[in-house]
Amino acid sequence: MLDLPDDPLAFFDRIEALGLTDGLPVIPPLPAYVDAMVAAAGLPADEPVASVPPEGSVATVGKLAVSAVMAGCRPEYFPVVVAAIRALATPRYNLLAVQTTTNPVTPVLVVNGPVRMRIGLACGRGCLGNGFRANATIGRAIRLALLNLGGCTPGEVSKATHGFPGRYAFCFGELEEQSPWLPMSTDLGHEPGHDTVTVFAAQGTQSVYACFLQAESILHMLADGMRCYGNNGYRRSTGNPVVVLSPGHARIFHEQGWDKPRIREALWRMTHIPLAQMNTEPQLSPSAYDALEDRSGSVALCARPEDIAIVVAGGPEAYHLTYLPSFSSSDTVTVAI
Repeated sequence: MLDLPDDPLAFFDRIEALGLTDGLPVIPPLPAYVDAMVAAAGLPADEPVASVPPEGSVATVGKLAVSAVMAGCRPEYFPVVVAAIRALATPRYNLLAVQTTTNPVTPVLVVNGPVRMRIGLACGRGCLGNGFRANATIGRAIRLALLNLGGCTPGEVSKATHGFPGRYAFCFGELEEQSPWLPMSTDLGHEPGHDTVTVFAAQGTQSVYACFLQAESILHMLADGMRCYGNNGYRRSTGNPVVVLSPGHARIFHEQGWDKPRIREALWRMTHIPLAQMNTEPQLSPSAYDALEDRSGSVALCARPEDIAIVVAGGPEAYHLTYLPSFSSSDTVTVAI
């Protein structure tokens, strides 16, 4: 146990000096606060949840509760935090690479099911931004756990060249009630109406202003925003790009006969980049296409159309949509909450 001062400012200074914060003030993890968090999970405090790389510390329910308190979570948020850590620690997510790469990649949490409404998780206007306690503190609790249990100190272990503001927190819900389709979690194998959290690895956000009335025009603009071979996914044609459609855009697609598989297929095809347009100079970090002698083909954004995730969230207008470029060394994982 650490001997920490009671004064809030002195406490923050001490926590900062110990390297236990993300740079923002934290709530002191007093025993009563931690106990309330553990009780909300319905699990013993000493129950192991996952091993967190690169340091490999075991994240118990109690240790995760400390991070959740420090982040400002309410107890009712905590089951989402526990489930998200389980998902992130799944081997195919490859959390070690996400934690240590020079890429600015960060975990992105997308929540489905009734739990969104119970905890007030923002799914509509502004859901990827600031102003929503559940979104901000659940995402931040994950970051603090990755820092304090994974030992991923920026600059020392995390080698992200520039970083990304989404590394503070990146969590939102799908606006299922305004989607013309089944929720994203159903695409990934879970029954509608079940509480789930899906974890992606994204290297940023790209807003695309596509205020057209025809589906084909929207797709053309969106594909143009996605087609950038500097994005990590093109290096090996792997990963899981994420497209966040506004309810307005989703309605246009649906009314014009486009379902999600058709949208994915079109985007996958439209985002191929001809090899003839790519530099032939060898890169310091080799890509899969560097060694190709035949330059008549093209490189895909990801391996299959099914690898493109489609989420409906945000404000109602068919104006802006958001693209989250993928990290090529990580696969999406969905778990029940």
